[in-house]
Amino acid sequence: MLTAAQVDAFHTRGYVVVREFLSALEIASYTEEAEVLVNHCYEQGDIVSKWGCVVEPFGCGYLDSIPPLARTTQTSYIATRAQITPAPALYTLSKYGMCARQLLESSVVLLNEQYVVKPPRSEAAFDWHQDVLYFKDEQREHRMVSVWTPLCDVREENGTVLVDPYPDPTRPGVYTREPEPVVVEMSAGCALFMDGRLRHSSGANTSNVFRTAYMPQFSSGQVSDDNGLTALAVPVNSF
Repeated sequence: MLTAAQVDAFHTRGYVVVREFLSALEIASYTEEAEVLVNHCYEQGDIVSKWGCVVEPFGCGYLDSIPPLARTTQTSYIATRAQITPAPALYTLSKYGMCARQLLESSVVLLNEQYVVKPPRSEAAFDWHQDVLYFKDEQREHRMVSVWTPLCDVREENGTVLVDPYPDPTRPGVYTREPEPVVVEMSAGCALFMDGRLRHSSGANTSNVFRTAYMPQFSSGQVSDDNGLTALAVPVNSF
């Protein structure tokens, strides 16, 4: 659970860093799953040019079929994700999900999850953006939080996240100036909680090793369009 000071920082700046968020066992579980999925993706094509450095457990084709209920119910989601590796799904809903409930001050659903993988000496980078802007205007009624969690130590040289704190906490996500970046250096297992309205970016990985992060996203409600759900809507209940 997050402290009152951490929750306040999140609402004031649009983000908060929680040190040593994951245990060594949890880091190992997510790392194992990332390696399985990334190896699968490399069999289909380059991780940068084909996959854009983003690997989704339900979106990369590793699983032959995904039951519709796996996108909307805890039981089916956990059982389906266990076909990849057994533990991460439970950690995602319990540990990450309960913190998201604190920050959004409401019930939440798991909206999306992905591994963000930058190969060594790669020029892949993500320009300044706000996650909420990936959704249409009518889909932004629910607040969202993204949790960027490095599975290795990260710094600017290997492509960590740069954040731009809210200029005015009373107008979250409203930017009328050029970015004023804060480099977020973290050790493996730390967690960067970001409001969906926070402006952020990341640079290239100039190191000699892969840089991998896990990022689940939570919303205060289902996000859908005329065709139905746009992603996941797995409820986070009490654990």
